[in-house]
Amino acid sequence: MPQLDFYGAFTQAAQRCEKCGWTGPGSAMVSGERFGEGVDKHCPACGERWGFVQYSVTVTDDPPADWRSKIGRVAD
Repeated sequence: MPQLDFYGAFTQAAQRCEKCGWTGPGSAMVSGERFGEGVDKHCPACGERWGFVQYSVTVTDDPPADWRSKIGRVAD
């Protein structure tokens, strides 16, 4: 089971479920069980557990003024 980079290219790139053949963008994956460090992602067509998204946090001493506008919510 892959660990997914939800904040990277995964959300935009075409993904394929090996179980049912569904294809679509990673952003269409359904959130499953949540853990302290992240959330499982499932195929939206058949519900197959597809991978795990680890939440990431970056800390910086000198953030850009518009940092809040660059934060996005993970799709449920």
